[in-house]
Amino acid sequence: MKKCRLPGLLAVFALLAAFITLPAHAESYDTVLSRLSSLQSLAETYIADTGSNADPIEMALSYTRTGEYNSDIWTITAGARDPGFEDYVAVEAPELTALQDAGVVETPAGSVDFAHLLASINLVYRGLPIAGSWGGDCMELAQQYAGQASDADGYTALMQGSFESDASMFGADDLRADLDAINIGAQLSGGGSIADAIQTYYTDLSDYDRVYRFIALSFGDVDTSDTAAFRQTVYETMSQDVGMQLLLYINGMMSISSGWTVEASAAPALQGACNVFADYLAGAVGGERVRSDSDTRMVTMAVQALSEALAAMGDQDAASAALDSNGGGDASSSSGSAGSGSVSQVFSGAASSIQSGFDLQVFETILLIVGAAALMLLIISIVMLVRRR
Repeated sequence: MKKCRLPGLLAVFALLAAFITLPAHAESYDTVLSRLSSLQSLAETYIADTGSNADPIEMALSYTRTGEYNSDIWTITAGARDPGFEDYVAVEAPELTALQDAGVVETPAGSVDFAHLLASINLVYRGLPIAGSWGGDCMELAQQYAGQASDADGYTALMQGSFESDASMFGADDLRADLDAINIGAQLSGGGSIADAIQTYYTDLSDYDRVYRFIALSFGDVDTSDTAAFRQTVYETMSQDVGMQLLLYINGMMSISSGWTVEASAAPALQGACNVFADYLAGAVGGERVRSDSDTRMVTMAVQALSEALAAMGDQDAASAALDSNGGGDASSSSGSAGSGSVSQVFSGAASSIQSGFDLQVFETILLIVGAAALMLLIISIVMLVRRR
């Protein structure tokens, strides 16, 4: 058998690259819903058997979060997975582990990244509707284009077509997942069924209905035909959300010296991403004025809790800046659906987690090292297999 030559190695690397970028195996829509229903039932049984006071909806949703959706910031805000429940599922219904790798699912209303959808619903249910959905994706889109334009208009022009591009950090599957997570999460309440809420939502859903509901819940009564005003509303909603402020701060995009505001260097790209998102929303509803009941709008404000979380991270300057920028406010309210954890409770939990010695940078470094080692082992294994053949 001849030894593998350089062209052969290059072919191996090409195959490896293709393998890495392939989407996860897509499960059928009905199968995913059936498994979600079974998972929630198992959570209810597990909670009853163990005498826990946990919420079965949160337990089931957190079980589905893996990979990037089980990182430090997701664990702090969306809640930690229950190891005991994971063991319980592995014994009682091992086939349900497929929910942790659902991938893109073809729903009656288009393809949706279900891993992203369920993780975002988890945060919406806990009272943080923006950071884990459209706000986080706008931030990632801004990071993707950072440094490529000088102002918001320039970034807006560059980012046109992002929702239709496979190379975009904010593609069509993510877009639908973001919109749907808000709309579905708003329907969930204690004792409800995740699978039933999803199935009801996707029945006879049009793009117009999807976007209209999202706008009403996220931005209230607004005239989408006023492009400049609507763009600004979207940007301010994103940048003033406390969950987003924490996310932006962790990513070096919030300024303490400027009084707890978005960093001047990051603002144009973030504004550009919000502009593109706002334009898509306006176009989907034909520039109509969206009517919304103020009582149903999902708004989160928990400045005091955010300040406490930042203080627990050891950054008193950021904690003071966040508090001062809002006049030292102690108000905390959450409209729409929220689970057992209010916004204030979420950040109080974040503070406790950080105080226990959780090191964000160290954790991220470890993940990178482990990922690099795993990739190297995969490369070596493939090369050895090719040599043998």
